[in-house]
Amino acid sequence: MQTLIPQSARAGAKPLGKAGRVLGFGLTPLALILLSAGLLMAVPAFFHPRQIGFMLGWDGLIALLVLIDAVRLPRPERFTVTRTFVDSPQLGQPTRIELAVRYEPDAVRNSVIDVRMVDDLHPSLVAVPAVQRVEAFPREDAVSTSTIYARERGDFALGRVYLRYRGAFRLIERWAVAEPVVAATNDENTARQQRVRVFPAHEDSRESTQFYLLRARQIEMQKRKLQLRGVGREFESLRDYQPGDELRKISWTATARRGRLVTRQFTVERSQQVWMMLDAGRLSRTAFELRRGGVESFAETGAEREAAHLLTVTQLDQAATAATMLAQVIQRSGDKFGMMAYGRDVQQLLPPGSGAAHVRLLIDLLSQTKSEAAEADHLNAVARLKTAQRRRGLIVWITELVDSAGRPELVTAAAELVRRHLVVLVLLKHPELEELATREPKTRDEMFHSAAAQEMLERRRETIAQLERQGVLIVETTAAEVGIRAVSKYLEVKAEGLL
Repeated sequence: MQTLIPQSARAGAKPLGKAGRVLGFGLTPLALILLSAGLLMAVPAFFHPRQIGFMLGWDGLIALLVLIDAVRLPRPERFTVTRTFVDSPQLGQPTRIELAVRYEPDAVRNSVIDVRMVDDLHPSLVAVPAVQRVEAFPREDAVSTSTIYARERGDFALGRVYLRYRGAFRLIERWAVAEPVVAATNDENTARQQRVRVFPAHEDSRESTQFYLLRARQIEMQKRKLQLRGVGREFESLRDYQPGDELRKISWTATARRGRLVTRQFTVERSQQVWMMLDAGRLSRTAFELRRGGVESFAETGAEREAAHLLTVTQLDQAATAATMLAQVIQRSGDKFGMMAYGRDVQQLLPPGSGAAHVRLLIDLLSQTKSEAAEADHLNAVARLKTAQRRRGLIVWITELVDSAGRPELVTAAAELVRRHLVVLVLLKHPELEELATREPKTRDEMFHSAAAQEMLERRRETIAQLERQGVLIVETTAAEVGIRAVSKYLEVKAEGLL
């Protein structure tokens, strides 16, 4: 989305440090090699001391060229740096950033400048900043594009851009720094530091997302054709009473006017309300390793490729991604969606709505939702939701089961919620726990670990069975497929007309 792309930032360069105008220079590797070559001319001086003049003359020539090269270098104030985001920052997804450098030459210095830039981004955006090299022509923007993969959601401040540029001889380089800021607007009188917000990612491919949207439109068209009279709550028309009609559907006011019994007809509601509940308690900090997309280099070794393309995300990150995917499908299906993220208390609460602006607001709220160290208060969240949503709706609840010997609080909360609403509980399962429970132990410690894992899985199965007996729909999924499974279950509920 274009609106999710951060604003561009620009700033003029300046010398690095207080003494940067005098000391902000350094010899290039080429200059050091040429000076080292002068040592070879000192070899004859061991046999003929007067031959030392060759080395001194050579070093003097190199020093003169270095001085000329330094004088011809433009001042840092002649450079302007612009940082532009091409894509909206999303968790684990490729985000392109363009760095453009432009310099205005004076009458004396008017040559091509070799510029090296280092963009000091937040560690959550890039682990090790890369050196970017461009050739800057006078009065033209030299652009370098880099790709980053954000590793955390939230708001982050961006740092400086460090410059090292060389002259025509490539013997000396000058150091400078720029602090890009966002230009002032009508609402802001002064420029501000550039900040970015990393949003939840769409973990599914564009082709699959289009398939879900197409399926949602098909379901909606089928419901409009069927009309399913008598099973919904949305009033459609009046007709004469027929034997077998329910008494509660008789319109007594129309009966009084017409002098005969008249029955109201209803149709299935075309716009349902769907709530997404996200558990941000202690268990939402559970980390998973997922393989992200991206272009692989032929020069990578197997170990380097695995390290570069593995992304560590939390359970809350995956829940936020699933909520974003689900919201887009719900909107295209003609339904309204709301969202609640909670821990000990409710962090975010978005009332039901629809439209692109509502999706944008949802993404903003999800990007700022954080995991908490304490257990989530499910009963408090359910009480708040029952107050906010009095009409029957679909609740897609993404959470995890706490391993406890007694009755989990989640079961009590779900039983309270399912009395009025249709509840879909999306539970993340841990393959490593199942692997530990099924493998053959070889030592006494492995036997205890395996027995404990089997006991935890057995309690989990009993809890899930108890929830299903109460009428809760259960979806067990892995972290990589939570978004796909949540969307699929929503479409299944919609196709079967369970609401």
